[in-house]
Amino acid sequence: MIFAVQNLGGASTAYGMPVHYIANRASYGGCINCLVPSVELADMYEYKDGRPFNWDELFPGFSTDNTVKEKVFYSTFDENGKYVAEYPESVATLQKMYSERDPRMESTIILPYTANKYKGWVNNAAKDCEMIIAPSNPSNETNGYCRNAFGHNTYLYRKFVPEYDMNGLITDRFHSPTNFPLIRYADVLLMLAECYNETGNQTKAVELINQIRDRAGIALLNSGPSYLQATSKDQVFERIKHERAIEFAAEGIRYNDLKRWGLLISMTDNQAQVDVVGKVLSTKITEEKYKLWPIPQEEIDMNEDLVQNTGW
Repeated sequence: MIFAVQNLGGASTAYGMPVHYIANRASYGGCINCLVPSVELADMYEYKDGRPFNWDELFPGFSTDNTVKEKVFYSTFDENGKYVAEYPESVATLQKMYSERDPRMESTIILPYTANKYKGWVNNAAKDCEMIIAPSNPSNETNGYCRNAFGHNTYLYRKFVPEYDMNGLITDRFHSPTNFPLIRYADVLLMLAECYNETGNQTKAVELINQIRDRAGIALLNSGPSYLQATSKDQVFERIKHERAIEFAAEGIRYNDLKRWGLLISMTDNQAQVDVVGKVLSTKITEEKYKLWPIPQEEIDMNEDLVQNTGW
């Protein structure tokens, strides 16, 4: 981190940021997860060797058939809805697959059925909670499961989410002691890489991207196989877009990136938001006006020459 919002929680040091917007029901205070990772984000994480991830390679028909998704992910609970009666047959394949992905994935997202459980705080005590996917999901933090507060089978964030009670540093869900970055060194590298790419120096741009990939523990670009090739301007730009999406997940950067690239409308408008088994939860609408902020009315009142941006 180069510059961050410095947070501090505790009974007499309530200087933190709200936890509930990004945490889950097993988090301190039983939070409500206003923000969850999209399936699209989760699927962007490559394998450690740099291969693009593709569900259909593991489970044929997965990308087009929701019944395949359900068979892959769904567990069944006991008759009282308290404990898992049977995991999906695919659980070993899922665990192996997640372990072979870009390490940033597990650092960012709580992944179902993996050994890296979420360190929750339930009934005023530390509790390791597993993420389970099930129809009409009855999983409950009291029984050792982390869940979406609204009952949806979405992925959940691990990044920035408090673990246990942060050794006593957190006393309510409105004041997380976790610092929030405004700019990180990785951002500087990728901004500079973008500049080099735009001015025709793809070699230098790739060197900067590879600094981040090397730190993350993933194969470097232009290090052998064709799926790692990035030599043209368009290829390097695609890599920059990819790296910025997965590196800065939940850091409030993606929206402005898409605006800068002129891709906000095409990549977000009318985009279906689905859960891990393909159920549509909502459809995103992005209007042209969102490319610009509205001019505050008080500024217009002080300057009659100002004209409000279209749509506001």
